Amino acid sequence: MALRIGTLFCIACICAFNSVAWAERTTAPSHIRIATAGEPQTLDPHRYNLRLEETLLNDLFMGLTTFGAAGDIVPGAAARWHTSDDGLVWTFELRKDLYWSDGVPLNANDFVFSLQRLLDPATAASLAYFMYMIDNAAAVNRGAQPTTALGVRAIDEHTLELRLEKPYPYLLERLLYPTAFPVPAHVIREHGSAWTKAEHWVSNGAYTLDEWRPQSHVRMQANSRFITPPRISQITYLPLANEQNAYNRYRNKEVDVIGAFPATELDAVRRTYSADLRLSNLLSMAYLVFNLQVPALADIRVRQALSLAVDQRVLTDQVMRSGAAPAFSFAPAMIDDYDSAELPHKEIPYADRLSQAKALLAAAGYTQQNPLRVTLRHMSTLENKKINLAISGMWRQIGVRTQLQQADVRTHFSALRQGDFDVAWAAWVGENNAEHYLSLLQSDIGNVNYGRFADPHYDDLMREVSLTADASQRNARLQRAEQHVVQRYPVIPLYTMAVRRLVSPHLQGWQENPRDMHQSRYLSWPESAR
Repeated sequence: MALRIGTLFCIACICAFNSVAWAERTTAPSHIRIATAGEPQTLDPHRYNLRLEETLLNDLFMGLTTFGAAGDIVPGAAARWHTSDDGLVWTFELRKDLYWSDGVPLNANDFVFSLQRLLDPATAASLAYFMYMIDNAAAVNRGAQPTTALGVRAIDEHTLELRLEKPYPYLLERLLYPTAFPVPAHVIREHGSAWTKAEHWVSNGAYTLDEWRPQSHVRMQANSRFITPPRISQITYLPLANEQNAYNRYRNKEVDVIGAFPATELDAVRRTYSADLRLSNLLSMAYLVFNLQVPALADIRVRQALSLAVDQRVLTDQVMRSGAAPAFSFAPAMIDDYDSAELPHKEIPYADRLSQAKALLAAAGYTQQNPLRVTLRHMSTLENKKINLAISGMWRQIGVRTQLQQADVRTHFSALRQGDFDVAWAAWVGENNAEHYLSLLQSDIGNVNYGRFADPHYDDLMREVSLTADASQRNARLQRAEQHVVQRYPVIPLYTMAVRRLVSPHLQGWQENPRDMHQSRYLSWPESAR
């Protein structure tokens, strides 16, 4: 997941809206209006980076596996699959009724083309590493081998084979991401990068792109050639980055689903919109990342001091009050069959932690006469501002001078990928396995290792993980890797997020799930709403 998520809960102030899109619902039962947390940067599955883009792409495309209505993994373009005894060869049998939205048959060669395109360095896919488990993928992505060397082939039109370099028991979950989605080779060859424009658009999901007006809306129409025609014929995604604005629009019946509303409104929502309120825990991690290219932060004593001073329980229970749970490990505690390695100072009284932090800073040369100065970058949401103001106050107690810097989602994550920050808020959402999160701290993972953390021993431990096929043994090795890295303080875990949505009580088919994934093809309006 990439927040992808990382990447997910970003807010920007967007004020321009299409007047038609905002028309109050009267007799449009086959149309749904959904608010998103901002403007997508791309609708190319191989170039996406934000969770809000992932949401849209899941309506437009379908991979080998896909999400069920409850967020579970179900067959998608692949009807069935099997693996070799050593876990290195995965064979997928495709459905025989697959078509692109323009009527062209879709077959195994489309998946070969798409995975080669993803790993082609010319594509510049920031999440290409998601598929590095495929044989030769990393070498292809570095340009060391041609795309034809990638371990993927079409045995015939309906049979796809993936050869893995190392065992990867989470492959079915990883195939849920847009990075593994098929893209239309025949359209890309004709139109190049312009293939994502509405006038050229072709996809294989339940919906096709009808119109994209930046800062206004993305409108989709039902794909008549999809395996099961959706019951909602039109979707309009609206970039309502400001939570209060989204809440006001919802109350005015101008939107059917919003992804968030101000936490300060939670009590009022419980009283007034109890039937609309959807609260759920999200498989996620929000954290602060240190830029280790900044000399002061390259000193582990400084990172440890800043970590000691952050009180996660105060953030969630007193500052946010939104249902988020405090986090003391980088891998979320929600992960099944895994015991996360927690920060070593978790149970130390806070006053003692502050004393230790001051001593560490003094040993690193930062005193009242020479205070540590850092810039803390975060996204421009009301909640994010409150969180980071509170953190700067905690750091003030140990003599640190903090300057806050806020930006919209695009600017924020662009700065993180470029290393343009001291300390920054980030988040990662997605898979039900610890490796999905811990891999962010590998030195060779690419620009999602925002802080450029590099620890040879940690890399070796993660390489041992990658060679392990048995899930329980793999988790044990992941725990050892996390136990090592948590004591190096490359990040400060803050909290696992809670989703607080408002969904029209008339909308049917919406199911809460830890991934907060709700494909529109499962939704419908009742006959009484027509």
